[in-house]
Amino acid sequence: MNQTTIDQLLAVLPRNKAIESAVSGLFFYCADKPSKAVSYIQEPSICIVLQGEREIYLGADCQRFDNSNLMFCPVNIPLSMHIKHASIKNPVIVLSMKLDLAMIRDVLAQIPTTQPVAGNHLGIKWHLDDTIMDAFERLIRLLDYPNDIDFLSSLIQQEIYYRLLLAEQGNKLKQLVVIGSHTRRIAQATDWIKAHLDEPIMVESLASRCGMSVSGFHQHFKEITQLSPLQYQKNLRLMEARRLIKMHGAQISQIAMQVGYESPSQFSREYKRLFDVSPSSEL
Repeated sequence: MNQTTIDQLLAVLPRNKAIESAVSGLFFYCADKPSKAVSYIQEPSICIVLQGEREIYLGADCQRFDNSNLMFCPVNIPLSMHIKHASIKNPVIVLSMKLDLAMIRDVLAQIPTTQPVAGNHLGIKWHLDDTIMDAFERLIRLLDYPNDIDFLSSLIQQEIYYRLLLAEQGNKLKQLVVIGSHTRRIAQATDWIKAHLDEPIMVESLASRCGMSVSGFHQHFKEITQLSPLQYQKNLRLMEARRLIKMHGAQISQIAMQVGYESPSQFSREYKRLFDVSPSSEL
């Protein structure tokens, strides 16, 4: 990333809060101090650390990201972010761009069949090559020309998806929009879980809904989210509960029921285990 582009971002980005830019779906987060692990739900996105580094925890797995790689999240993923090193002089800057599935389909349809997409590798950590970073840099610089954003942003984003589809792990992005692929089926499952947080999961029923065997469903679900379906639902429930507590400050027992817990004591135990604080201390 060109230092001039970094300096332009630092001049306008607020510190220690996420914001959406004038380009729809393009977000930035700038931290000028270290932070404890913060849990949140990452929507289907491409995320890049433009300056500095951060650690991402998915279940028991921890991965470090800097400007040599990107994070590919094909589905809603509950994760934790830890920034160990950041200062006013050297802040950490993170970019995230929501995945536009319709645009990805359009780009994929225009890629010649003589240009095969590379093999199916697992994992959310991809190598970030210069062609992808150059396209993102042009998208960022577009923020200095607001009158051009409506016309040019979609063209640059199409190039980004083109570069990603042809990248070493591009088959994972392709599979997200291919009807009947494992990735697309798991994405449908995570969407269902998010929309029915207060309902118990019947894994057999969810696997059947996705047209998969129970063993295959478990395997692919964990490959993509790093969590089992039950762990995934629990983390989603607790993160939604935390959001509701901080926004509304309603009774803890009511929020626990709202996200599917029948026992307030169990909710409090699991909440503290995930966030290291009790629900009542968040009020």
